[in-house]
Amino acid sequence: MKKFKCLSFIFLSITLLAITSCGEDDVKSFDSRKLEGTWSKVRNIQIMDVDIVYYTFYPETSYSGRIEEYVSNWPDEGWKITDLNYRVGETGHMNIYTGKVRDGKSKVYGEYDVQIKKSEMIWYKTDTKEELARFKKESSKPIIE
Repeated sequence: MKKFKCLSFIFLSITLLAITSCGEDDVKSFDSRKLEGTWSKVRNIQIMDVDIVYYTFYPETSYSGRIEEYVSNWPDEGWKITDLNYRVGETGHMNIYTGKVRDGKSKVYGEYDVQIKKSEMIWYKTDTKEELARFKKESSKPIIE
């Protein structure tokens, strides 16, 4: 009887350990709704960059939508606006495309791994930890009309 209790306890312990460890290895889904709104590109002081850049994301589905890119070479120029489209996967891999061009096809504008932390978004070079751009959330709505 003691042997049965001991084996039952060991079996139960192993089963509980297996059950509790199952969900931890799963890749967390990227919540693309966090992209919605206007993001300003944080300037790198090591690079002489005078452009002011905003991206306004308009999600249309849980994995795709459109973007308006606003660029200004202040103070002597106005805003240049570019319409873009995006698709983002569950792991945060994002492809950005231009609008329709010749033959009705889009071309790739950029490909990034995206990470969002609170009110900060970071774009990494695909499959690396090399940071390409950093953004801060300005508004949940467009700020440039």
